[in-house]
Amino acid sequence: MEKERSKGLSLRKRRGKGDKKPKPVIGAPRQIPMPAMPGARVGQVTTSVPAPQVRSRDKEKVADLVKRRMSTRFPVPGEQGDVPPMPSIPSMPSIPAGIGAKMPVQPRKGESKGPDIDLSQFREPAFDPEKFVATVLANSTDEEIKEFQWRLKEIRNRTSSDLQKNVFVNRTQFIVISKEIDKLKSEMRVLRGLLGELHTTTDSLKIEGSFGSTTNDVQARKHANRSSVADLTALHMSHLQALWKAVEGAQKFLPSVPGRHIVLESKHWVELNAATWKPRRIVHMVLLNDHLLIATVKKKRVDASSAPASSRTPNTKNVADKCWGLSEIDMVDLSSDATQSSRKSVSNAISLRVGKEAFVYQNESSVKKAELLRQFKKSRDELRKALRAETEDNLRRRDSVSFFAGRDPKLLEHGDLLNSLSAHGSGHSMFTVEGQSRNLRWVETQMDELDENIAHRKFEDAVSSVGKLRALAESLAKNNSLISELIHLKLDERASKLANIITANLVENPAQKTSVKSSIQWLVKLDYEDRAREAFLEARSATIKRRTRQVRFEGDVALYISQVALVQFTLIKNTVEIYNSCFEYRLASALVRWTKEHITTYIGLLDRQLATVEPNSKVYDDCMEITRIHSTMLVECGLDFQELRNPNARK
Repeated sequence: MEKERSKGLSLRKRRGKGDKKPKPVIGAPRQIPMPAMPGARVGQVTTSVPAPQVRSRDKEKVADLVKRRMSTRFPVPGEQGDVPPMPSIPSMPSIPAGIGAKMPVQPRKGESKGPDIDLSQFREPAFDPEKFVATVLANSTDEEIKEFQWRLKEIRNRTSSDLQKNVFVNRTQFIVISKEIDKLKSEMRVLRGLLGELHTTTDSLKIEGSFGSTTNDVQARKHANRSSVADLTALHMSHLQALWKAVEGAQKFLPSVPGRHIVLESKHWVELNAATWKPRRIVHMVLLNDHLLIATVKKKRVDASSAPASSRTPNTKNVADKCWGLSEIDMVDLSSDATQSSRKSVSNAISLRVGKEAFVYQNESSVKKAELLRQFKKSRDELRKALRAETEDNLRRRDSVSFFAGRDPKLLEHGDLLNSLSAHGSGHSMFTVEGQSRNLRWVETQMDELDENIAHRKFEDAVSSVGKLRALAESLAKNNSLISELIHLKLDERASKLANIITANLVENPAQKTSVKSSIQWLVKLDYEDRAREAFLEARSATIKRRTRQVRFEGDVALYISQVALVQFTLIKNTVEIYNSCFEYRLASALVRWTKEHITTYIGLLDRQLATVEPNSKVYDDCMEITRIHSTMLVECGLDFQELRNPNARK
């Protein structure tokens, strides 16, 4: 027992030497019955395998398919027949260099590659999506169509991302360009103003030259004083040139200007420190009629070896240091303002105040100080008077007839009117409006507002302004006929321009009743009633002609006449209604004449269509009945024409 445990347990059965199992015997191979292979004949089936049972219905079905297959005739190459030639395979162009060409779209893994995508076809203006799909995906499978759709989505996403990147990259350039455009606009605005002033000045010179207001006495006086004025101008120029030579850098501060001359030249002034009143340097003052020049006295450098012994004393030179306009500075005498303790130290001193800065100068001579103060005050007062006179002259020139005519060059053609206004003077150009005194500048302002309303197509405001200005001109006709004539002259030009714009708007939209009515009312207020009537009727005639031509003749005379009659009589009726609502009854003769012309045109068209139709036929009677029915539209509007052809008559 212990021996068996030591060997371990086993599931095998112990056999003795006499218990041997006999080996199995392998028999001969036998054939296993298998179904018949496709295409094999029935006779080839082994007799051991039983033949499958076929139903009679299946036999008939197979026989029918075989007969159809055998009766089909295929064309032989070279035979003449109606078989169309095989279409050529379209060649797909390569993807151009661009957004899609930089990164070609690759098909997804596991899917077949679809047709190539040519991005240049999408950029063509005459691109037809349906034709493109029918051409490219004509013979594609479902998988290829899905792949093509996926590639299109990929291209769209890539194009969108590229567009965003380009926008971000070019944003800085856009900002810079916009700033440059704004700067250019401001510069062009300044240039336009300068050109306007130049044009005004040129026209003013032309007008003043044409007036010929100078007399022989004035010309003789000017001729007598011409030599003295020339001598004085030459003298002033010689003084300036001497100043440029004596003071270094003076020409930079004081260039040659007509009328500029030297009033006083004062030397030996000492510049003091404004806080401590200690002397700093010696200066010279040159007072002109419009400026004050301060020149510093400096020593020249002289070479001792080259200069002779007698001339070794240092020489001095004047250098321009400061220069101000007389209107910018104030000169104060410090001697009168000094205290008792410091009166001796600041005697004969003056203070120049330029803005927030102050400069103190002192001279030993009280006479020079008093002379400088007196001449400075006199020169500054004269300068102020000259500037005031120049300003008043500019305002007077702007309010004068020459300025008024310069704003409107067409007034130059009416020289008699301008000469009359110039002869009466500027006082005669004043008039009263609503209890307030006005002048030609006020009229010009009103004209500018009228031009602005016309430019912005504010027709209601523009027509109202024209009416008010015309009423003003009529009220001034008795007291101030020249101003009245001038206002009428400028108003006629702008009223004609406004009427042309409104007429063009009327011709463009002749079918909109509200717009047509408003345009006609504006033209009537502008005294262009005849133009409004003619433009409206011509526009409606063009509409009737265009609509009639759009009717197609397809062989049925009655149907064609019915459509033409409906179009023409309906449009004539609408025209009559709009005309009666916009114009007065006294102008109805033009409408009747216009309606008669179109009725005559319709009768001519009807005669041409019925030329080959028998008078008593059904087509002829239908056409005449249609015409009679549609003509009743005009009877409802108060128009009845007997020119419509008689059903029993034949032209």
